[in-house]
Amino acid sequence: MDRIDAQPLTAASADRLDRLFRLYNARLLGFAATRTRDFATAEDVVSETWLRAAVSLSQLRADDAHAYGWLRSIAFRAAVDQYRPRSASEKPEDWTDALASRALPSTPAAEAVTDVFALDVLSVPQCAAVKLAAQGLSNGRIARQLGKSRQAVQQNLASSARRLRAYALAG
Repeated sequence: MDRIDAQPLTAASADRLDRLFRLYNARLLGFAATRTRDFATAEDVVSETWLRAAVSLSQLRADDAHAYGWLRSIAFRAAVDQYRPRSASEKPEDWTDALASRALPSTPAAEAVTDVFALDVLSVPQCAAVKLAAQGLSNGRIARQLGKSRQAVQQNLASSARRLRAYALAG
């Protein structure tokens, strides 16, 4: 959906969007959570749903009490688009850095020092998965590049998130 050509919301449209948000946001979040089986992804899907709804609010002919079906169909398409492969945007910038060991650079930038030490608490496979994910690659592409299963990549990313969270709380 092209948001560049979207018209700005009028005051009446903004009020209606606010009413719809108050009525249906929790319900849409529940729907998206059942579709994606991941709360963070569900939040992304619902955010995208509200953006798309704002752009096409003039197309809604139903009253506010009957608008859930329209919003749910937008959420369904947003959930499908969330998992659609983005091959053009999944071009890594530099594979050598992701597959290299965790050795510190000779002269790191001042703001990057904490990131380098934070990544040092990760194992080599976790570090590689995190660096590739940070470049915007999907779990499938990361798995193919590292020669692992998608489940192994998901486990590496989840355990690295736990380790980094614990490191951030401890430090």
